Amino acid sequence: GWYGFNCGSTLAISGYGNLASKVAVTTTIAASAAVVTGTLLSKFTEGHWDLGLAMNSILAGLVGVTAPCSVVNPWHALLIGISSSVVYVGAHYLLLKLKIDDPLD
Repeated sequence: GWYGFNCGSTLAISGYGNLASKVAVTTTIAASAAVVTGTLLSKFTEGHWDLGLAMNSILAGLVGVTAPCSVVNPWHALLIGISSSVVYVGAHYLLLKLKIDDPLD
């Protein structure tokens, strides 16, 4: 889904192959950085590995990189993934503290 949307948003492959491949790379890096960050944060905060938090971190990284995926460098995508995951994990614990029911948790 995300690769079809992000890479497909170039609307052509003829002459735009380099852009489509850059979009695929930045999308992959952001999602990967987000899942690693979310997984490590769950281990440090909860004392165990939380698969649900890791999967939602992937979504956070994908959402964070969708808009700028064609204009950022790969290292920017890494930072976007990390920061997206940190924001998600912070919001996750804030919702728990405020006793707000979240259907994803």
